[in-house]
Amino acid sequence: MRRAFTGLALLISAFAACRAAPADTYKQSLIRRCPQYKAAAGRFAPVYPALARQIVKDYGITKGVCVDVGGGSGPLAFALARTTRLTVYMLDIDPVAVRLCSLLADEARLTGRVCAIEGDAQQMPFRDGFADLVVSRGSIFFWPNQLAGVKEAYRILKPRGVAYIGGGFSRVLDAKTHQRLAQRRRQAAGRMKRGGWKPLDKDLVERAKAAGITRIRLLREPDDVGWWLEVRK
Repeated sequence: MRRAFTGLALLISAFAACRAAPADTYKQSLIRRCPQYKAAAGRFAPVYPALARQIVKDYGITKGVCVDVGGGSGPLAFALARTTRLTVYMLDIDPVAVRLCSLLADEARLTGRVCAIEGDAQQMPFRDGFADLVVSRGSIFFWPNQLAGVKEAYRILKPRGVAYIGGGFSRVLDAKTHQRLAQRRRQAAGRMKRGGWKPLDKDLVERAKAAGITRIRLLREPDDVGWWLEVRK
């Protein structure tokens, strides 16, 4: 009887392992194919909660709809969902990032609060006046047409909505972490350009104003490592 019980226990254990393995393998395969995840979950992990707190402090938008453009595996989307009552749509052109974000949302019990959607920043699959808040960290550097992306962010904003688009850290991030990350950013400048990164178009603000986006301004971080476009509608 004891041998039969032991054999049954081993069979159940093996069955459970077989069922768990494919899900874990799938997740790991997505992580391997999503380079952004490693940095977002590693050295940049403190940035996203701090940035979410800063955005809430500055603009007071805590409910409604947010679109995170080019959000990758979703670190900023998750931070905003945890900090607010917003429903956050994470939009990314990379289908692997979209799948990984969806899986992580399920694991974090944020299904329905963080919704991952495949799409292009320059032609977003949202109706006019869809979002109360649009955010984007680190994505605009890779948009072939930066003005098109800014115009799309403006289009999907509701009246009195705000877009916060750019790259950098957060002024509420602790000074030691900010200094360390800023130093690494300076050291990585050459590698970023080889990877397709390009700086902000010098006349982007002026061209946006000429296109009818009058309430736009450039905000620079104190160490000049990061900057953000603030767009109000």
